[in-house]
Amino acid sequence: MEKAGTGIKRVKDACTENRNRYEFKFTDAFWITIHSNIDDTDNDTDNDTDNDTDRKDSILSFIQKDPKITINEIAKRLMVSKSTILRDIKKLKADNRLKRKGSEKKGSWEIIE
Repeated sequence: MEKAGTGIKRVKDACTENRNRYEFKFTDAFWITIHSNIDDTDNDTDNDTDNDTDRKDSILSFIQKDPKITINEIAKRLMVSKSTILRDIKKLKADNRLKRKGSEKKGSWEIIE
């Protein structure tokens, strides 16, 4: 079980890459349900958009609480890859919802209202 965290991330990344919907449940056991994307192409696009929107909202929430949060920390908290967070941040900047003040190392994020 010591590698469960990285395994979960790999499963989520693979599902996202293959456009599969998934559900994790943790009780006294570990459950994952992966939904096929073969017959559900319209829903997959909607679900991807919903996941992207939810993730972007989470990113903005993390930044609001800690404007100096790193991309690596956001990726770790959301259990997605760094490149996924970079892509979402690029979209947030393009949508004029987020900007960076200062350097990547010592700067901070600013949410544009």
